[in-house]
Amino acid sequence: MTQKIKWITLLFPLLQWHCIQSYVSPYQSPTTGYLVVEGYISGNGPTSFLLTRSIPLPGDSAVPVVTGAQLQVEGSDNSISPFTEVGNGYYLLPSITMSPGTAYRLRISNVNNETYLSDYVPYKPTPPIDSVNWIRDDNGVTIYVNTHDPIGNTRYYQWKFSETWEYRSAEESGLIWRNDSLVARFAKDEIYTCYHFDTTQSIFISTSDKLAQDVIYRQPLVVIPNNTQPLEIEYSILVSQYSLTDSAYNFLSLMKGNTEQLGSIFDLQPSQITGNIHSLSNPGEIVIGYVSAGSLQQQRIFINISQLPNWFYFYECPDLDHGVPDALDSEKSYYDFSYTPVSLTVGGSLANYTFCVDCRAQGGTTQKPPFWP
Repeated sequence: MTQKIKWITLLFPLLQWHCIQSYVSPYQSPTTGYLVVEGYISGNGPTSFLLTRSIPLPGDSAVPVVTGAQLQVEGSDNSISPFTEVGNGYYLLPSITMSPGTAYRLRISNVNNETYLSDYVPYKPTPPIDSVNWIRDDNGVTIYVNTHDPIGNTRYYQWKFSETWEYRSAEESGLIWRNDSLVARFAKDEIYTCYHFDTTQSIFISTSDKLAQDVIYRQPLVVIPNNTQPLEIEYSILVSQYSLTDSAYNFLSLMKGNTEQLGSIFDLQPSQITGNIHSLSNPGEIVIGYVSAGSLQQQRIFINISQLPNWFYFYECPDLDHGVPDALDSEKSYYDFSYTPVSLTVGGSLANYTFCVDCRAQGGTTQKPPFWP
């Protein structure tokens, strides 16, 4: 029996090796990638679209943006509203007058000498957000949204959001290295308090199609883990709500499955995604995106650390302050590279790693947002 077990043990890895075969997909994306169109035609505020190109797996390269294009919204009433290119692949339409009885489409021209046109879509008003609330449990803070349509005409919803939070560096600097000397740091040069901005790239959708009433209750948006930086001092989230058609909802549902739920044999398998944007000269070309039209509803909330008892966030520096001799060459070797001055001491100054002292090193900015309390 022992000898049989040995042979089985030796044979099993060989069988595994023999059964593994490489798979070459018959689908080849163009060298420039597929055109990706992201945006929503809004009838009560600015309309922004982002044009990019898809990148091959594993997706660790920079996403190329599309510049030099010409965009316009066309109405079935023969109205035309052109966009302005604002940079980095974004195109902006400050305002557009829309009506529920009119259908709209998006025209994209001058993209590698190609023109793309979306299908006409109806203007679909979005009901107001009832509330954006949060609860705290063992996992942290969960932020959710509530909404409803008393008429029952919406049924399909999408949400996007942007987060902002205030945070501080581990150590405060009272000095600044300027013109080869240490001088007092004034308020305009303060690097102790920063604000971090983040915009979600995930897809958040829900439907009340199978419910008796058109109500969305406690749709989760964000989970902030316990004792993490976003709730160190003050946190804010701006939630944007959009109404969708059933076709737009189905498109986003497939996108969500293909981009967020792959990873094991038990997850949803990749599906062919067909949007409503087409090339005029090459109808078979794949374009990733779905154009919808409607109104935008938004709501912002704030969460202060005072509302969260026993929430402790601590940013630990890996080293203590270094004493820096009061000599130009020694100070230059510190302050021209990876250290930032903290305070004066007898015979010199104290310094620490810049990422411990300068809050901007953690990805934020010292510019206070205009909406901040």
